[in-house]
Amino acid sequence: MSVPSPNRQGPSHRIDTSICPHLRSLIGGATSSSANDGETTRAGGASAEQRCPVVMRRFVQVVRWGATDQGIKRRKTSAPACHSCSSPLSRPFACLTCDFVGCISLTAGSSSSSKQCMNEHWRKSEGKCAFAVDSSSGAIFCSACNDLIYADTFEDLYRVARIRVEEENDKSREQGSIVRGRGPWMPWKAIADSASRQSAPCNGLRPLLNLSQTCFLSAILQAFIHNPLFKAYFLSDRHNRHVCANGSGIGKLITGPDGAPSTEREKGCMCCEMDRAFEEFHNHDKAPFGPITMLYAMWHASAELEGYGQQDAHSFFLAALEQIHTHAKGQLSSCNCIAHQAFLGSLSSSVTCSNCKTTSTTDDPILDVQLDFPSALTEGHELTLAAMLRRYCSEEKVGDHGRGYDCSSCGGGQGVVATKKLCIKKLAPVLSFQLKRFAHNATSSKIEHAVKFPSHLNMRPFVDTTISSPDGSKQVPSTPGSIPLSVYDYDLFAVVTHEGKLDNGHYWADVWSNGEWWHCDDDKVTRTTLSQVLAQNAYMLFYVKRSLSYAQPHSKLLNHANGDSVNGHVPNSNSSTGIVNGGRIAQPAGTI
Repeated sequence: MSVPSPNRQGPSHRIDTSICPHLRSLIGGATSSSANDGETTRAGGASAEQRCPVVMRRFVQVVRWGATDQGIKRRKTSAPACHSCSSPLSRPFACLTCDFVGCISLTAGSSSSSKQCMNEHWRKSEGKCAFAVDSSSGAIFCSACNDLIYADTFEDLYRVARIRVEEENDKSREQGSIVRGRGPWMPWKAIADSASRQSAPCNGLRPLLNLSQTCFLSAILQAFIHNPLFKAYFLSDRHNRHVCANGSGIGKLITGPDGAPSTEREKGCMCCEMDRAFEEFHNHDKAPFGPITMLYAMWHASAELEGYGQQDAHSFFLAALEQIHTHAKGQLSSCNCIAHQAFLGSLSSSVTCSNCKTTSTTDDPILDVQLDFPSALTEGHELTLAAMLRRYCSEEKVGDHGRGYDCSSCGGGQGVVATKKLCIKKLAPVLSFQLKRFAHNATSSKIEHAVKFPSHLNMRPFVDTTISSPDGSKQVPSTPGSIPLSVYDYDLFAVVTHEGKLDNGHYWADVWSNGEWWHCDDDKVTRTTLSQVLAQNAYMLFYVKRSLSYAQPHSKLLNHANGDSVNGHVPNSNSSTGIVNGGRIAQPAGTI
């Protein structure tokens, strides 16, 4: 009987349930679902990479090859072609056990005209090859299961491989004299002679004054300023504070009907405050800016944010979006305010009765995704954003205590339970994740456990892709490959971090701007690197959709499965009306 070493927590042998038996057999038995910096945890004396190094190396090779299409190496080259029929591949799949790259059909029951080069390759290999890797997402297609597999075992390999490629192409890294490196931080110095000031380009970066424990406001405001959709909206003068009736007289006494001043004051308009902030961030004055009027407006709008004490950044984020929505006079059912255009998604909750098998589904609007930490966390247990999302979307029992589940169909009762499952029904253009580090149980405390998060996020495994049947009577699964892959791809653009204790701490933000990462800590703004950003003990994460199809609702993208056209053409994974790339938006006229 083996005894764990005293300097370790003991072997953690967790079976990877996300992997199919065919792939498990290929890599040699049970695999562990946790990893350390890209190396799988030792389970039974050997990691999956040690048991089958050829397969793991091939997987990393394919992922690195696919990652370069976002970097510099493929900009001047044509799309990869199938090794068999030489057709260009918009979504390349590579064999996991050899160097073949070919066409593959992900649609069940595909027609005879569909290209099956990968399947033909597998047939000729006589059982030696049976898996293909999606070079962009790291998903593995199993020929025996005829389905895509998002395996935990390969997740860290995919994450580390992508990060290494991104860091190799990261302009903010110090690599000699070819690219600009990070210089030491220098304090802001007032220039006595204003005539000696030199004109500088407006790059949207500006430090913020801390107005007595207002670091929570500074961090969220930096995330708003570097939100590509907010930037396109306010810099295109869609809301002008000089002509807005709500925000012109903030703090002034309100005049009554008889012309006499009352005791109430103008509360201000959050849209006007955002318009003012964008103007301040994009002018030539780079001295620290104090958002005094924004703070004043939030004091009047939210009682819980009033006062000079430390506040929660997530509470300020939700309150600010609510105020933007209110001042834009939007409606929740069909709202065109910028807050909902950017952040509004929907969450589907389905509850299935164990007695009558009736399923009731409810769709609720959401502005962000709030992720709980597992109840039992041990030191050394690695936690990832993808693992927290899988836990968020996993099934849970309802009514397994006391009187049982009260079913509206059969009545339920004692002994009857239900299965509840959450999934994202509609993806917002901008995803906000809150990692709920502040636990309020018998005693309030802060969870300091590190969570690894990627710079590129694929939301396909966490989204409900069912569509309405032709007669509209029920929801049916969409065929794989019918929805453009770009719908699910997101890029990280802001990270908000909290340091300190529950009732006393400090917030800062790391943001992506002009092709570089910047560390924004109140009145200090310095360059940073991708690796330093991904090492933060994040509290809030902001991702923007890699490609945005303006004026094309999600339902029209789903019609691609039936060959329907959108605006006169059939949409595909490489076409969209507006593109967000690296924080820069190419936007057609007349749209936002």
